Amino acid sequence: MFRGPSPARRRPARRRGLAASLAAALIASLLLLVPGTSAQAAPTLLSQGKPVTASSQENAGTPATGAVDGDNGTRWSSAASDPQWIQVDLGATTAISQIVLRWETAYATAYRIEFSANGTSWTTAYSTTTGPGGTETLNVSGNARYVRMYGTARATQWGYSLWEFQVFGGTSGGGDPLPGGGDLGPNVVVFDPSTPNIQGRLDEIFRQQ
Repeated sequence: MFRGPSPARRRPARRRGLAASLAAALIASLLLLVPGTSAQAAPTLLSQGKPVTASSQENAGTPATGAVDGDNGTRWSSAASDPQWIQVDLGATTAISQIVLRWETAYATAYRIEFSANGTSWTTAYSTTTGPGGTETLNVSGNARYVRMYGTARATQWGYSLWEFQVFGGTSGGGDPLPGGGDLGPNVVVFDPSTPNIQGRLDEIFRQQ
């Protein structure tokens, strides 16, 4: 009468299968955790289409909304005096990482980028007295609901004029998610490539099975 393998003989085969599964999981984890392979999320344009106000406008054809409509053919321009400002309400306090100013010929040589949580109390995130005009990309850091450009010195006899006033950023998070995303399940052990004695750790896991 033929008898199948005894439980004692089946156990090594089971362990070999488990070892193969863990080895495959380890290889996958190493691929996931290779430095520099995780994608960095691009900052989000937060200001487009949001409520915007300004200290003044040159005429009916250059309202503050022209600087946050995503159209490089429309603009905001102010009265020809100092100081002047334009501010955008993001709707909620948000982490800000970058400001882009697309100036028309009438630009600011001296101005500040200011943040506020309530639209009343302001803190300076960036300032300059040597603004070059053109398109200025400013890396900033902070949390705000309201963001404004506060101009104190004009480069021309005209007012301040912006084709676009763009605020970039995103909500603060609790750290980068695991590349590939999601819960990999209770039977998967993920190692960082820098973990010392990975083989010893694998042996320990096998002994616990």
